[in-house]
Order: sequence, then structure tokens, then C-alpha cells
Amino acid sequence: MRASCLIGLCIILSLLAGCERRQHLVEQHLFEFGTIIDITMISSDLLKAEGLLSEIEQRLRRQRNQWHAWEDSDLSRFNQQLQQHSQAEVPPSLIKLLQLSRQYHDATDGLFNPAMGKLIGAYGFHAGTVDAELVASLRLDIPDMHDLSIVGNHASSVNPQLKIDLGGIAKGYAIGLIGDFLDANDIKHYVINAGGDLMVAGNRFGRPWRIGIQNPFAPGVVASVELQGKHSLFTSGNYERSYRLGGKLQHHIIDPRSGEPSRGQSSATVLDSDPVRADVAATALMIDGLHRHRELSRALGINDFLIISESREIQISQSLAQKIDILTHWPVIIID
Repeated sequence: MRASCLIGLCIILSLLAGCERRQHLVEQHLFEFGTIIDITMISSDLLKAEGLLSEIEQRLRRQRNQWHAWEDSDLSRFNQQLQQHSQAEVPPSLIKLLQLSRQYHDATDGLFNPAMGKLIGAYGFHAGTVDAELVASLRLDIPDMHDLSIVGNHASSVNPQLKIDLGGIAKGYAIGLIGDFLDANDIKHYVINAGGDLMVAGNRFGRPWRIGIQNPFAPGVVASVELQGKHSLFTSGNYERSYRLGGKLQHHIIDPRSGEPSRGQSSATVLDSDPVRADVAATALMIDGLHRHRELSRALGINDFLIISESREIQISQSLAQKIDILTHWPVIIID
């Protein structure tokens, strides 16, 4: 996550609705959570739309100041207190996210593990510097969410290696909050797109929103889906934050069982009504979706998922296969 900046605000299209009020498609581009966030909405009131977009920008900036894993934030100060004193007061901004993190950690049998932020940092995904010696040490005893005890607003941990990183859940949580804000302000048609992870509502002037799923190997998309109503579509991939070390791809989706970047899957996509669940599920499937897709989908309560292997094979749930257009000739396995 980095400081947000307003990249652009534009009125793309306007249509006449029922011969009374003109409906406008308004879009704003922000940089936050380490990615471009596009907010698109349909509104007949441009002043209201601009005010809502300005408020969203301010809310995202506040969330950055609350949840950033390594720059100054509520989370980084919380981690520092735990490190120094083995206990810390939980700021109100973190309570719900920590509760959800524990819930999803247990549901995925530990595959979703926000407690290993120190290991992610040692790989260089925080400050950009790889500490191979620290990586090797941390891999010997990887902390998990059971190393963190929370009673009320008081947290404690006796594991000095525990460091919370909410990167696998914060984007979904933030997108959900933006959606709630737009719903509360009577915006019925919108898309919130955070680097390909998105939430849609309503439709685009009576037609579905058409969404592409990124090709993890090259620019372009491998599939597309038409959505109308309330949906969240999240993808986790080894192309998002990665580098090569000794000819081996290192990416930020760490398998907590080995302490190494996950292998086998190139990307995992989940379609669900809940952006937080979709975010977490995409991460868990990216870690071990080729082998544990049935177990994880049942545990998380998801029906629609697509996994692309490193060998360019697609595994897709039967439910999602009925809704999606696959645009590649790669082998496809449909999962009952």
C-alpha cells in the first residue's frame, strides 16, 4: 500500500433514462493498496457522484494509515508493541480484520496465514531487500494465528517471530466497505476494480458488466464473464509481486507449510457474493488449489472458482463453467 493520489476523474458516457434524467457513467482512478483502483458508477447527479468519489479517496487514505504492514500505521505500531512487549492493545481499526483473519485461518487449516508477515518481509516483499539467512531461520518455525491471543481489545503473543500482514484480506475488506458506502448513498450500479480484484453491482445501462480474467503468462485475458447484480471476482497470481532469484520465480504468495512461494498454481480466481471471502479463497486456492480445491471450497462455502496451473491447464468448478467464456485453447478440467 502507498499514499493515494487522484489520477483522473472523467465522465465517460451519458444516456437518457426514461426521457427525464440523464444517467452518467463516472470513473475515478486512484492509487492505493499498491495498485490502481478504478471506481466506476452510474449516477444522474454529477455533483453527488464527485462528492462520493472524493469521500472514497479519503477513506482509502485512512485505511492505508490503519492497515499498512510496514510503513507507519495502526498495524505496524501494533506489531512493534507485540515484538517489544509480547502484548499490545488492539486498535479499533484492526479488531474486525483480526477476527476475520483468525476465522479464515482456521477454515483453511492454516493455508491463509496473516501471522507470517516477517517471513514475507524477509523475502523482500516489504522493503525490497532479500534476507536469505532470515528466510531460512523463519522457515524452521513459522508462526500462525494461534500464536496470537486476543481477549477484548488486548492481544498477546509469546512468539517473537509473529508479525501480522493483512495483505491477503485487506483489499477485499476495503472493497466491501466501499460497496457498502455506495449502497448507503443509493448508487445502484457500479464497479470497484482494484488491480483486477473487483466488486460489481447492478448493470451497465441495462447490460451486464463484462469482466476479463487475466492471463498469468502474458498480457491479455484467458476468460471473460458477464455479471449483473452483486458479485465479487478476485484473482491471486504468481505474476503480481515477483522476482527471480537463481533462475527461480519468487512471488509473494507464501505456502505456510514450507515457508516458500507456492508452486503448481499460476493463478486462482474466485467469484462470490462476499469480497472478503473471495479474496481469502483466491489466496488459499493459489497455495494449494490443484490438490485441495474440493476441501477448500467446502470449508469456505464457495462454488465458483478457476485455477490455472503452471503447465497452462485450467481447472474450473462446474458452477463457474456455466457462467464463463474461456478464450484460450488450454486443456480444461471441469470439477463436479
